[in-house]
Amino acid sequence: MLSPFILMESQERLHWFLNKPKDWHIYNLAKTQEKRLFYKLLYELCQIIPEPKHINGRPPIKVRDLVFCSGLKLYSNYSARKISSDLHTAELAGYIDKAPHYNTLNDFLASEVAYDILSKLLTLSAMPLANLEDQFSIDSSGFSTYQFDRWVKARFDKQYEQKRKNFIKGHICIGTRTHIICTCEITQGYASDIRIAPYLLTKLKDNFEPKEISMDRAYSSRRIHQLVESLGAIPFIPFKSHTNPNSESPQIWKTMYKYFKTHQNEFLTKYHRRSNVESVFSMIKTKLGAYLRTKTFISQRNELMMKFICHNICCLVNETFRNEIHINFKEIIKKYIEPNPMKFLTPDELARHPNTGKIKFV
Repeated sequence: MLSPFILMESQERLHWFLNKPKDWHIYNLAKTQEKRLFYKLLYELCQIIPEPKHINGRPPIKVRDLVFCSGLKLYSNYSARKISSDLHTAELAGYIDKAPHYNTLNDFLASEVAYDILSKLLTLSAMPLANLEDQFSIDSSGFSTYQFDRWVKARFDKQYEQKRKNFIKGHICIGTRTHIICTCEITQGYASDIRIAPYLLTKLKDNFEPKEISMDRAYSSRRIHQLVESLGAIPFIPFKSHTNPNSESPQIWKTMYKYFKTHQNEFLTKYHRRSNVESVFSMIKTKLGAYLRTKTFISQRNELMMKFICHNICCLVNETFRNEIHINFKEIIKKYIEPNPMKFLTPDELARHPNTGKIKFV
């Protein structure tokens, strides 16, 4: 028998979701069943990974098995050696065909190809909650690359003189209602946030339907406002103190500036949904660890992406009990759309556009 939630229309689901009271029994049930369902959902997510056809020689470890083992490693927050017994348990349970050697697992995380696979899986892991999300937020945070070099020290300590390679930065776009991570980019520690935001918006536009997007003042620019408008969404980005729109400014920039000045309380109420991004980073660092164990940038990037996937699966487990979401990744991948490259226009090209100044996707 189908759940009443499944039979609802999208708008009815959203209204029901927003007005549903907190149920601690459901919360406790989700947490006590999380690990069991984490195995199940991670296994189902990995099954959609296509395997290359093998002809000659010893059969290699399947890619889906390597992804599953990587997720189990990051969820347990253990090293590859310590997780070996858990991998054999997963083999006996039928989640993988063969438990890989820990060096094989480390080699997979050090592969450049793994990042493309994990990036796609991240979006696919968020798509089951697309009907519940139309408000998104973007921000970034640093992750230390070993235990005793903390991001807080690098960010706020003026006397900090260590090398910059000691942390990397995760840029994420989340749904503010369920804390699911929809898109992500991982860069070196001192990469500019405002330069990465267009890539997050590009990935968001095809598989989700944003209506509002909030960011902090670091993203305040005409270009970002126009990009958000091109998605059919409203940007809630506070303006810097020296902002002064003129007749040559795009219409969305002038409109939001006027709204920011005349309806500041309403503006800030919508803007402060951005605090959910800080909650997501806190959840990840508390539960999955604030530092990375691997050595090279490629492996660190893959490790952090896998942490984000683990966080998404935990969110899916929570929503499975809270909203009775039924998850079928084989059906979801049929709806998945590969992001198209965005044509980034210069400020001069944007100025020659009409008042809307919309960005064209090619």
